[in-house]
Amino acid sequence: MEVLRLENVSKYYTSKSGVVMGLSSINLSFKVGEFVAITGESGSGKSTMAHILGGIIPYESGEMYIYGTPTSHYGSSDWEHYRRDYVSFISQNYGILVGNTVLENVESALRFGGMEKEETRKRALEILEEVDLLEFKSRKAGKLSSGQKQRLSIARALAKPSKVLIADEPTGNLDRENSEKVIKLLHKASKDRLVILITHEFSEAEDYATRRIILSDAVVVTDAPLRPSVTEADTSKAERKNSKGNKKKKLAPYVTYLTIKSRPVFTSVICFLLALTTVITFVFLGTFIVSFDSTSAKRYDDSAFTNGDPTRIVILKPDHSAFTNEELDKLLDISHVEKVEKWGSICDTNYYYRENVDYRKYKEFKESADYHPTTNPGGLYLIDIVGFLDNSNYMSTVPMTDRDIVKEGKAPVGMYEVLSADPNHQVGDKVTVYIRNRKVWAQTAYIGITVDVVGKTNYGSGLYFSEEMANFINTTTVNRETYFMPYEAGRFEIPISITDVPELSVDQVLLPGDISIGFKGLGNNRFFFFEDETLRLVHTGVFNCTHTKIYLVNNEVYEKYMPQEESNQASVHIKDYSYTDRVIKSLSDRGYLTVSPYRVGNIIDDAALARERVVTLAVCIAAFVLTVILQLILMKAMFNSVTLHYKLMSNIGLTASVAYVSLAFIMLIFTMVGEAVGLGVISILNASGFSYVVAIFKYFDFSRIMLLILAHFVLCAFSLLSIYKTLKKQVFAYEKSEEDIDFSSMEEVENID
Repeated sequence: MEVLRLENVSKYYTSKSGVVMGLSSINLSFKVGEFVAITGESGSGKSTMAHILGGIIPYESGEMYIYGTPTSHYGSSDWEHYRRDYVSFISQNYGILVGNTVLENVESALRFGGMEKEETRKRALEILEEVDLLEFKSRKAGKLSSGQKQRLSIARALAKPSKVLIADEPTGNLDRENSEKVIKLLHKASKDRLVILITHEFSEAEDYATRRIILSDAVVVTDAPLRPSVTEADTSKAERKNSKGNKKKKLAPYVTYLTIKSRPVFTSVICFLLALTTVITFVFLGTFIVSFDSTSAKRYDDSAFTNGDPTRIVILKPDHSAFTNEELDKLLDISHVEKVEKWGSICDTNYYYRENVDYRKYKEFKESADYHPTTNPGGLYLIDIVGFLDNSNYMSTVPMTDRDIVKEGKAPVGMYEVLSADPNHQVGDKVTVYIRNRKVWAQTAYIGITVDVVGKTNYGSGLYFSEEMANFINTTTVNRETYFMPYEAGRFEIPISITDVPELSVDQVLLPGDISIGFKGLGNNRFFFFEDETLRLVHTGVFNCTHTKIYLVNNEVYEKYMPQEESNQASVHIKDYSYTDRVIKSLSDRGYLTVSPYRVGNIIDDAALARERVVTLAVCIAAFVLTVILQLILMKAMFNSVTLHYKLMSNIGLTASVAYVSLAFIMLIFTMVGEAVGLGVISILNASGFSYVVAIFKYFDFSRIMLLILAHFVLCAFSLLSIYKTLKKQVFAYEKSEEDIDFSSMEEVENID
């Protein structure tokens, strides 16, 4: 039965110097059972014929038939299946997978030929025994001698269930003894195959060849039968159909395994490169994400909230009802929440307590309507303004945390008790505190009182006040006519003598509830102290307080008339501003209304900060683009060696589709390993306190981590597309400009590992 037939087949090569004829109008026919020796001088066209018959390079004109089917219309995919199902190719330079074991080389041919995985090992061992290589089954193919490599090449060709075996100068690098062994193996194979031997030493095959073809100057000058074929074996249509129709299942993972195992150095370098690009991607894209927050280019405006603490989130219930302690305690279960302030409304009230520091006065020039060149030059005058130089301390009660913060003494309960985190304070100390609400109270209003330190803590800084004080401060944020503070001796400085105070009757000074309070001509900056429940006014004065609506009363009056309210506004304090979005989402999911004072107030444009932000964003983008370019270049360079590895496998039946899928698997594995290593490095740097990484790593919630991983995957996908392009051009394009395929270059690259 005829297997191959050439009718007027021609092949030529073009170059800058002109056109070189490879084959010229060749007419030949080949059958199963023949052992054909093709000879001729160098450049006569022997290798060109071998590569055309093997489906490795195309022909320009004429027709080549495979089992009577013309092939001039074949595309790359058709030739891939032809090489996979019909041809085994043996080259002078072996064409074996030197990075894999002897056994894996033979198994690969069987797997590519369609044999099931379970049968492969048994058959491969039998074939290795036939070629006397069984004892070397676990040795790397690259470590075999020349004769052993060629026998392995033949073993792999024999393993493949194809009816055409083409050997191109298989004995060119062997001594006489090994050459004879190779020729005998080929002769044995010709019993049920077509064996085509390309050789320049016909004498080696003279005793075995059934036919000799001599080429000269690209044409056939002799085609002479030498002896009957070893067998006239035929191949039935059913067998041919089965051979061509074999489905190669799950080959991509197997090719991936062969490639990775054979190239440990390549694998290590690629994984290191991808780990490095993972770190770069996370650092620069992470910085980009952080810098993309517009608040980084603005300054804070305290017109909405006085306290612009970035870690503070204000919360309310939808119905504006009061919070219970149980509800607030559950907020501590939210990730990244550090503490909860029940009385959120007091967090915008300043307090000052440093000893020997006068916060209250500073001088300021004011414009004057009265202009006089001598007494008031420039229309300005200098006045003393009641104000404060330091607005950094904001009131807070003892916060709810996941631990007890009181280390000594007790938590404050009474109006004038505090818990101190100041290392200069001791339990029992008395501290003068000035309280001021710049947003709600009059601009110059403040209260000065003396408080008792009843407890110590090492949590936070400054002073923590009682809920009693918080209730009082909370009531002063509402537009009321009067507010009361309980009078205790020594808490207030009263500069005016009691004898200087006129007595007023009860009907002249009435408490709220029935009618409004009358001031009987006293200035609005005066304050009243009532001696008892008869409300007999015994003192009026400023007592370090300029709030125009506060009255000092005894405890009975205070308890009777001062409203005792619950807080309907709380503040959640988080560990870092970077967690704001995550905590706000968690709070919103629980049904709370939320606002970040820092974001609401950070609205003043700052040109310098804006320029700095633009520069940062530009640097991040440039660095990422540079990373993309470098990865593309380095990955393409590294995968060039794998491209040649795939070329070797294509000659034993690897198809483009399987190659592309296996490369995708390799890239996926390398990317995942690289990202795991890269994320591990980032995590170690973060845990060790590397400031730059810590600053951006806080922003990496799960969604952002996945976004950055996706960005790195996209980067790797671009690299993969570039590798695909190279693979298609160099391995599966089915075109060649040179006269012969140089397998030696492939093996040199293979030997790198």
